[in-house]
Amino acid sequence: METIGKYRLTKKLAHGGMAEIFLATHINSPADDAPVVVKRILPNLAHDERFVAMFLNEAQLAAHMHHPNIVRVLEFGEEDGRLFMVMEFVDGLDCWRFAKRSEHWEDKHVGVAVYIIRQVLDALAYAHNVRDVNGELLQVVHRDLTPSNIYLSRSGNVKLGDFGIARIESTRFRAVQIIPKGKYGYMAPEQVEGRPVDMRADVYSAGVVLTELLIQQQLFTGTSQLSIMLDIRDGRLERLEKNAEKIPDGLRQILEGALARNPADRYRTASEFSEALMVYETTLDKQISQGQFAAKIQQILELGDSQKDITSDIGAIAQTLAGEEILGVQTTKPDGVTAVDAIKIITESDGTPVTMDFEQRTGQGKYWAHITDGTSIGPTAFAHIVELIYSDKISGDTPISKDGRSFSPAKEFEELVRHLPVYTPTSTTEEVNMPKRRGLLEMESPSNILLTLAASNDTGALICELNGRRKEVYIRNGQAVYVGSNESSELLGEYLVENGVVERMELEMALALLPKFHGHLGDTLIALGMLTAVDLFKHISGQITQRLNDLVRWQSGKYEFFEGVEVRQGVLEVQLDLVSFVRDYLLHRADEMDTDEIYQKLEMRSVSPSHMIHQLIDRLRLPHPFDEKFRAVQDWCSVSELAFHPNDTSQVIGKTLFLGIESGLWTCDAPSIPWHTD
Repeated sequence: METIGKYRLTKKLAHGGMAEIFLATHINSPADDAPVVVKRILPNLAHDERFVAMFLNEAQLAAHMHHPNIVRVLEFGEEDGRLFMVMEFVDGLDCWRFAKRSEHWEDKHVGVAVYIIRQVLDALAYAHNVRDVNGELLQVVHRDLTPSNIYLSRSGNVKLGDFGIARIESTRFRAVQIIPKGKYGYMAPEQVEGRPVDMRADVYSAGVVLTELLIQQQLFTGTSQLSIMLDIRDGRLERLEKNAEKIPDGLRQILEGALARNPADRYRTASEFSEALMVYETTLDKQISQGQFAAKIQQILELGDSQKDITSDIGAIAQTLAGEEILGVQTTKPDGVTAVDAIKIITESDGTPVTMDFEQRTGQGKYWAHITDGTSIGPTAFAHIVELIYSDKISGDTPISKDGRSFSPAKEFEELVRHLPVYTPTSTTEEVNMPKRRGLLEMESPSNILLTLAASNDTGALICELNGRRKEVYIRNGQAVYVGSNESSELLGEYLVENGVVERMELEMALALLPKFHGHLGDTLIALGMLTAVDLFKHISGQITQRLNDLVRWQSGKYEFFEGVEVRQGVLEVQLDLVSFVRDYLLHRADEMDTDEIYQKLEMRSVSPSHMIHQLIDRLRLPHPFDEKFRAVQDWCSVSELAFHPNDTSQVIGKTLFLGIESGLWTCDAPSIPWHTD
């Protein structure tokens, strides 16, 4: 019988993506003594710094945490170069499997759900306030609160486990950035967006679990991990609304306090959430005691055994401890493609990448097109069609044939729609959708236009064109939500390669499989394990910001703004504050400019406040020297009179002129913007 440290392994419970789990007893204990659980890191991860950090953090944190609702880590060690930890054995089932059998809750449904979450919140309240040996608050945030990490014992106890990716504010702990797969539906909006999190993120996750226990289904579902994250980010709670009849009125209000999209609108602490539930419990006709809950767990366990459920509940808990990716199990992706299938499709037996003959291997993916210059293309690969779309050679009305079938407009192909320009004004549509405003970028800078739209809280599409290049900025209530581009160099794949996120070979592999994922490069990258959904979301936000960064540097071209135009459904939206974005760009750009030359060219000119200065000056929050000058000029003022202080050199005034004119805070009587005509 194998041993690990001082423990004799009696049974292997699970072999997961991160660790293997054993039931064990102490070598010197009687055979019938209480068993423990031993979790040992897999050999291939023994030297992976991320997983080692997870193990070390959880073990180190366990030394500070002793609470009846937290799974105890009894011992930690290393043997043969592999870390292991010994934990208390929770004889029961996890909350996820308990919820699956929720039809047996009968009339105690609400009381049971509240009972479980109140004990989870007690565990969180303790963890959030735990201190180190020096009395310093560790500010622990679990970050991985899901039904699979909540364990329900036969004795009626509820225990929270798996603090492996907890955020801990202490230099004694290691930073951990791993987000386990399959956990996205329980992340808080700020966690999805990659913003800093505090204890309110755990409050949100507990609110999700409580909601799912009540409505008896998942709160956030979608066709992909990315779509789930977008629903969370945007605060879409449609399933909660559709199942409102399952949630008593008083409890619904409490849930809203936990599930608020903005952390500032949530319960500040787990204790506040728990206290609200405790007050609600007093209104229940049938409150649940620990003994009643224990009887319910026993009943469910016996029922599961009699029905020969998919796995034993002990093994189910062990699989959770071992990691979400269970070795030997292939998770099916959209259209029946698995990650294993993908590798078989895109590599030769010797490992050489193959991309161009994807359609020959699968019998699918051949495209023909009658492009806009009158020529015909085909048969060709999907990636080539996408490239033609972004180079404006294929539009939504371009006839396309796939796999030899009859031609149809490109806009009727699901996998192509997301790549088509979201909004392309033409001479025919202008009669119906006349632009609200239009002009030349030589006279109005992109920064000026964007700030004007932000100040007016406009909604619509700003279309800018320069020598065949096009940018489409979609604005809602003065905030940018998407930026489209027709430049192939600004495609998501190119952005990821340029920034070292994926290799060129990996991108080609993903492009070869793109049709199997309905043309969604993001979903393809996630399915192939090249990116997590969280990382993808972050990089798409960066890509959109980069597109806007390019636009604000344009010094010529034309623009049109179409009011009321919304971004196409299915496009990944971001939330980009235009005022903050333009301010940061202008301050950085001003440092690059020859501001002494700007002063010399405008020295004999005059400036005056624009009509929008009062709407934007407070929101821009410019540094003091510039802010002071913008507020001081009340009417037309000659440039030579702008020296308010002895240290106002020509460079300082030149920088002020650049910021004022480029932003549109000042109007200048010069015939053109000098740095746009150089």
